[in-house]
Order: sequence, then structure tokens, then C-alpha cells
Amino acid sequence: MFRAQTNLVEVVVVVRDREGRAVAGLKREDFKIHDEGKERPISAFSAEAGTRVPAVAEEAASAQPPVSGEKLAAPHGLSPRFVALLFDDVDISPNDLNQTRIAAQQFLKDGMRPGDHVAVLTTSGSVNTAFTTDRDALMAGLNKLQSHRRVPESGIMPCPRITPYQAYLIVSLDLLALQAAVDEAGQCVGNEAPPVTLKTAGQSGGAINEVRIQAEQTWEQVRISSQGALDAIERVVEGMGKAPGARVVLLASSGFLAGTLEDQQNRIVDKALAAGVVINALDTKGLWAGTPARTTEEMNRLVSMPGRTRLFDTTAFQAQWQWMAAPLAAFAEGTGGALFQNSNDLAAGIRQLAGAPEASYRLGFVAEEVKTPGYRKLKVTLVSPHSYSVQARPGYFARAATPQAAEAKPAPVSRERLDDEVMAPDRVSEFPVTVTAAEGKDADGAPVLWATVHVDVKELRFAAENGHQRQRLTLVTALLNQEGSVVAAKESRIDFELSEATFRRLTETGVNGKVFLKAPPGNYQLREVVQEAGDGRIAASTQTVEIHGSGASQ
Repeated sequence: MFRAQTNLVEVVVVVRDREGRAVAGLKREDFKIHDEGKERPISAFSAEAGTRVPAVAEEAASAQPPVSGEKLAAPHGLSPRFVALLFDDVDISPNDLNQTRIAAQQFLKDGMRPGDHVAVLTTSGSVNTAFTTDRDALMAGLNKLQSHRRVPESGIMPCPRITPYQAYLIVSLDLLALQAAVDEAGQCVGNEAPPVTLKTAGQSGGAINEVRIQAEQTWEQVRISSQGALDAIERVVEGMGKAPGARVVLLASSGFLAGTLEDQQNRIVDKALAAGVVINALDTKGLWAGTPARTTEEMNRLVSMPGRTRLFDTTAFQAQWQWMAAPLAAFAEGTGGALFQNSNDLAAGIRQLAGAPEASYRLGFVAEEVKTPGYRKLKVTLVSPHSYSVQARPGYFARAATPQAAEAKPAPVSRERLDDEVMAPDRVSEFPVTVTAAEGKDADGAPVLWATVHVDVKELRFAAENGHQRQRLTLVTALLNQEGSVVAAKESRIDFELSEATFRRLTETGVNGKVFLKAPPGNYQLREVVQEAGDGRIAASTQTVEIHGSGASQ
């Protein structure tokens, strides 16, 4: 057992031979851990064995399958196995979900072992069949599965088509992705597209700004959807912590974009390690053979296909699916699990992933204290590698030495001023901020007001630490009615930890924050207050907006 220690980093390692079998019998001295390239002493070590049912018991179970509805009892002396079949039904197509359901039904018929406790769960929360040994109850749960995809693969607008991945690139200041969308937007209406540069990319108004707003709206919906999926995974991991046996989450997903959410992914891995939960991932796309070609309907919306748009579609095609599979790989690698992908035999994948590794190792090392929190790369190797492969988490998020340094909160007096300014009518310009408002729609088609907050980065006061520029912005966006009462409000935060190259780029373009609020149709005052950390400087403005269900005017 590991002692509780705040700066102890735990790493679950699975060593496999050429046939993919887990290798047992290794010792502490067989491993090395490198943290950001520096070798760390292994201060904690344990070898752990899975709860594999012996072959005799497996053969007996397969030879005499129980009748429908019979509850299976574990063979004497063996720990039960708890398997959460977690379907990511918000990021999966109806066809992929149907094929995965058939594979899961086959697993329940042929692969569910005596003593197995299985649950059928979804990231949307639409299906929640608790752990049970009753196959009929589990089959009923599988039959309720439906696809609840919230953001179409082609994005939220028909022309220009901005896919979720392209939207992510655009909000990350990828000028090639932005130019491809701007060129396409011009062909939607037959106009010449303006050139995209670092300077024009950050300007308000015009075709470039309209494309950027569409991308930001698309990415916000994708981010919310991905956040919901991660929240669901985290709840399942937390709920399995006290299960008396092997604990496996089988995450079935077509993949999702989780850029900017790496910290939560790492937190889920940490919780899984602490609870002894293995996360195995099934890529439900199977042997994927898609193409970047557009549908006839999509092509008919364009006067002609711009060359740079076609080039972007081709070059970004494979990268998109790699990015979407990245969270699945991260969970599997980080918890000692496995990722099953690029195969149409989903039934074999579920059978393979339903169990924990037969042998794994838990290593721990004491991380050095850091002034600046952030992601650190890990590498686990064998002293004598033989022909073995090593599976371990690729990194972790280091915390600051003290909670005060990690949070970097403004002083209480600054917080009080932030709250006061929300209800104040005056404009405050202690650093440059511009706010634009536009009406859009949420995932259910209801009208929402989007506030785009553009901040001139070069006017912010950054702190230089360990080669990075650090700053934090707190944004409070509020809608006030004619009586001055708050109808809707949202507080958000932008944390900066920028490399010198990124910092220089952002000083040219500025940075955008995107916030949406829901409110009934009517006239409102939109109040935006932005505060920087450290000395607590404020920028605040008020403008009149109207929500009427199909557009917003200022």
C-alpha cells in the first residue's frame, strides 16, 4: 500500500510481450522513471495481479450458460469482477452505436463470467442500469441506448462548413484553418475572400470576424459536450472506488475533442489510480475508411471549392480522428488499460477489454516542488527491455508548492471591487477590452446571447516564471433587465501559461473569451467586467442588447 503523500506521483505500468500478454514477475529494480527527462528514484512499488478466472472455470461457464435472467454467482474463492459498460452516446453516430450494442449483447451472452457485476451507463445519463448479475436487466439497458449527438460532424452552420476540429484550430489561432473557412465563406455568397494574417485575424467586423464567431460558437458547444462526457467518466470512476473486486470501466466512444480539458483528464486518471480502476477504451468507429470528400449537398452550397479549403480538408482529415481518439488513449495508457481500435470485430474488442490486466505494477516517485503548475512528461522504461513494450501514463499535472501559488487569487479587496463593478453603470478602462454581442442557438435550438470579449494582451501585466508568461483573467458577464435586476450571469476564467512564442503571437492578435447567456426575449443591459490577477485592474462596459429569438441587435 502507498502512504498518502501530496507530492507522490503514482504510475500504473503494464509490460507486454510480443503477443500482447501481460508480463508478471518484474521487480522495482527492473524499472526507470524519467520526469521531464530527469530520472527519479522509485520510492514506492507494488506488483499487482488481476482476478482472472482459471481456465477450468471459464470452460465450465461457457459449456453450461445460465438460462435467461439467471443471476451468476462467482466461483468459490475468486473475487468478483465489476465492469461498467459506459457508452459515450453524445459522441457516437446511430450506426456505430447499433454495431456496438450488438457486440455488447454478444458479450453478455458469451463473455459474462460467473460472479461478474456489470452496469450499462451512458455519458448523457439517459441509461443508468446499476451493477447487477442479471443479464435480462442488462439487455434491457442496452436496448434503451440511443445516439444523442449534440454537435453535428459538419458543425452548426451549413455554409461555411466548420467542423468541430476546424473550430478548435481556429480558436487556437491556426491561421490556415481560419483562411480555409474564410475562403469557403466567400464562395457561399460568391464574394472574394480577404487574406488572413495575424493582424486581420484579431480584428472585429468583416468576413473574418464572422467566421471566427461561428468557429467560437461551434467550439463552445463542442467543449460543453466534451466536458459533460468527462464529468460522466469521472462520476463512474468515483462510484466504483469501493467495489469489492476487479474494477473496469469499458468506455465505448467514437472519440471526442478534449483540447483545453487536459487537467480534468489527468484528474480522472489520478482518481482511477487511487481507486484501483482500470479504464479500457473501445473506438467504436471500427476499421475506419472515411474520406475527406464532401457530400453533393455540401458542394452545391458553394460557387466553387476554394483550393486552400480543399487542401485543408485533405491535410486535416487524419489529424482530426487522431485528436478525437487522444482522450481514449490517454485514459487507457494512464490507468494500465488498453485501447481497441481499427477493427470491425467490436465483439472481440469488448471481450478483450472487459477484464483488468492479468499483471501490472504500481510505481511511485516524489515529484519536486514547482513554482508554476503545469503538465510534465513522464517516461517509464525497463532496465533490460528485451522485446517487451511498456504501457504507462505519458505525463501528469504538477501542482504548485503552496495552494496560494497554485490559485493565484486576487486579493479580497480586488474581489470586492469585481463584485461591485457588476452592478455599476460606469465604463472602466484600466486595460483595453472590447465586447461584441450576437444571438445564437444552443444545442437544443433555443436562443442564447453570445458575448465575445476581446482583450489586448500586450496591455496586460504578465509574470515571467520558468520561461513562461503567466496571467489570469476573471470575466463576469451579466444581463440586467430594465429594472436593473440581474436576469442571467456567468463567471468564467482564462488562465495563461504561455511560451515565449505564443506570448509574442498573442500580443499581435489579442485573445478572445466567449460566454453565452440564456434569457427570455426582451431588451437588456449587457454588463461585462474583466479583472486581471495580481494588482486587480478592471475593465468594464455596458451596452444595450435585444433578444428576440432569431437575432440580437445592439
